[in-house]
Amino acid sequence: MRLGDIVNADALGAGKPLDGIRVLALEQMQALPYATQLLARLGADVVKIESPRGGDMGRSSLPAMTDPEGRQVGATFLRNNLSKRSICIDLKSDDGRELVLELAPRFDVVAENFKAGGLARLGLGYDDVAAVHPAVIYLS
Repeated sequence: MRLGDIVNADALGAGKPLDGIRVLALEQMQALPYATQLLARLGADVVKIESPRGGDMGRSSLPAMTDPEGRQVGATFLRNNLSKRSICIDLKSDDGRELVLELAPRFDVVAENFKAGGLARLGLGYDDVAAVHPAVIYLS
């Protein structure tokens, strides 16, 4: 037997614990990207929103690795964003804010790690998201 072999055949069809859970992540750098990466590894569908002006700041952190297109990308960014999908949205624009509020009801969880009150000032705080998605789980 090798590490990772499934001993219990019934477990094969069980899936992962968070299969079917969808997370919209408005995140930067370390703590929340690491946490949502764990959720993704447990089966959650995590969609990360990045700025169209350079993406997550962690992309340029050191140490860096070369990606398949030959670009230098922060190794910590790569580790923290395994199993996620990304989309670029300008949160500071009216169109970007409206797009996030349109996307939010399609997700079970909206998670963010902006400075306290930062997203509320952009019209994307808990009250704004809950107005379009009352059942949202909003992590801040």
